[in-house]
Amino acid sequence: MLEDDARWEDAAIDNLATAGARARDLDVVRCRLTSCDLSGAQLKSLTLLDCEVRGGNLANLTAIGATITRCTFTGCRLTGLALPEARIEDVRFSDCLIDLAALGFARLHRVLFENCVLRDADFREAIFTGVDVERCDLSGASLHGARFVRSSLRGCTFDGLQGVEGLRGAALPWSDLVGLTGTFAAALGIRVLDEGDAG
Repeated sequence: MLEDDARWEDAAIDNLATAGARARDLDVVRCRLTSCDLSGAQLKSLTLLDCEVRGGNLANLTAIGATITRCTFTGCRLTGLALPEARIEDVRFSDCLIDLAALGFARLHRVLFENCVLRDADFREAIFTGVDVERCDLSGASLHGARFVRSSLRGCTFDGLQGVEGLRGAALPWSDLVGLTGTFAAALGIRVLDEGDAG
């Protein structure tokens, strides 16, 4: 179990099970975590620095204002991850399940999401700077009030995207823009006529 304040440094940690743990502060520095279960952990503070996380379960982990820097997450389950107001910098998420995540008011700098499921994730008021989102499922995600700077989205699914105006500033290939036409029309209150409709 996690102690009130825990620090893991320069370690390879395999199959750790601390599901539902509570701690004031958890600092993880230069560690490799493989198949670890931190699901449902409630943390007052979380810092991940220079870490590699593989195949772990961080579903429903909660930490307001977390700091994640120079880390990679590969094949992880992050469903319901709650990191509001987090600062996420130089981080790569590959083949991760990040649906229903709460990242409202987060600041993301130089982050890559590739082949991730971000369905129904909440990015309300998040700021994306130098972020690339590639081949991800953003169906039902919320971008209300989000801002994109020097960021791109490629080959993504946007069915039911909420707050489409939050894409302002993002770069998308033409094929993705065409796929968003219905979402843009709905956001603008435009009714699409079928062939033969009188209007």
